[in-house]
This record gives sequence, C-alpha cells and structure tokens, in this order.
Amino acid sequence: MFEKGNILTLSDDNEYSVVDKFIDNNITYVYLVDINNITSVIYAKLDNNKIVELNDPDELEKVIKIVSDNLHQN
Repeated sequence: MFEKGNILTLSDDNEYSVVDKFIDNNITYVYLVDINNITSVIYAKLDNNKIVELNDPDELEKVIKIVSDNLHQN
C-alpha cells in the first residue's frame, strides 16, 4: 500500500503518489505528491499504517534531506 509508485487517496479526497519511502531509526517515512497538483506534497511518517504529517521542523529538515539524496541517486 505504501510502496513507491502506489497511488493513495487521502482524507482530503486527493490522490497522492508515493514518490519515496525509507526507514530511519526504525521509523518509516513517506514522501507523497498530489498527482493532480504537483506543488502539493506531504512529508510524513507511518504510525500503525496511518499517515502522520511531519510538524517538527528538525525532523522535517532531516527527512527532506534524505528524500533529496534518495531522488538524486536515481
């Protein structure tokens, strides 16, 4: 369900593509992009298979850097 390339419909009724997924310190993170509005992105972690948007600035900065590194490796 949360694998790269999968399309998810979230509670806002928008469809998001899972662009990146990785594990850091036993936490699974996902980077989602709205397929109808690519400027709408979500950086989140999974908690019991539920998406929890990141709010902590330090955690968000760390995750953005990892996602950027992951995307530029491919």
